[in-house]
Amino acid sequence: MMLRSAVVALLITGLPAAPAEASASWRPTWTGSLAFHERDHEIDGERAIAFDWADRETWHMLRWDGRRWKRAATPAAFRKAAHARISGPWVFGDVRGGTRGGTIHTWRVSGNRWSDHPIPGAGRLADAVATADGQAWVASSGGRIWRWDGASWARQDAPRAVSRLLAAGPGDIWALSADGKTPLHWDGGQWIETSLPGDSLPPKPKGGFSGACGSTLTEPAVEITDWATGAGGEVWASAEIRSHLTKCVGHVYTRLGDFALHWDGRQWRRVTPPAKDVDLQHVAIAASGDVVFTDDALTLPRLFLLREGRWRTLKPPRHLTEALALGRTPAGRLWLWGDLSDARERIYELS
Repeated sequence: MMLRSAVVALLITGLPAAPAEASASWRPTWTGSLAFHERDHEIDGERAIAFDWADRETWHMLRWDGRRWKRAATPAAFRKAAHARISGPWVFGDVRGGTRGGTIHTWRVSGNRWSDHPIPGAGRLADAVATADGQAWVASSGGRIWRWDGASWARQDAPRAVSRLLAAGPGDIWALSADGKTPLHWDGGQWIETSLPGDSLPPKPKGGFSGACGSTLTEPAVEITDWATGAGGEVWASAEIRSHLTKCVGHVYTRLGDFALHWDGRQWRRVTPPAKDVDLQHVAIAASGDVVFTDDALTLPRLFLLREGRWRTLKPPRHLTEALALGRTPAGRLWLWGDLSDARERIYELS
């Protein structure tokens, strides 16, 4: 769920042709009608959330009961949150407009019962994740991070401001710097910075733009846009090569290329995209080890499957116009939350 406002997109050249298409069975599990009123979609396990900005600016939640999605009743503090996240049995939200003195609410949810374990003075929620052993991690603005040990919250601050968290296993936690350029790995006692592959980057574009953002572009750098983890602690990420306008770093940039990244246990390895003109967005990993990426480069979205080192294309659901979110089902398959051409949204299960 990252803001994208690229002003120019330069296509990669010299990449392999799109791979052969793999069969895909998309089972629709929910249809909604708020396609133009919602944003910040997230889906994980048996919960899905989205922010409705049209009328009362409130968060909605869907809950999977094993057969269908249903609208779920939620606490007022969640509905009115400025930012929200879900992960496993946890739901997170902060006070709307919260500053450094705001409260982050952290609910452990069982059925319809919500048990709140707030973090007073935490400020703005950046991201949060849960682990299989019952721990939870929360990141707020300024690099402040908390870990839930089953009874209380303890500080495990990072050396940088953080935008994303990822749980690869119990005690195996990743944090992404706010600029997307530096993944940090928790080794059980401290945060270790890792480096993204920065070789063979294109030169800085010549010229620039005029206006409030200035006319000077930064040197191109690799930035992670989304990431996911699978069995055994493996991590896959979608990444872009970006050059920002210096007065609006983080908001206005030129996209110079896209590729996938894989953490092999020692370093980040760059993986060539499956086709030309890709714009890799969301990524998710099924329990089988299949890695699925969404691609928004064309008018109609594409889906790519990476299986045992080989790329394949997945035929998207009919009438899909935008992939809003990917997530893993309770059974380890994948959810796809999509926007349809008939101004409706639908959640599919990839089986």
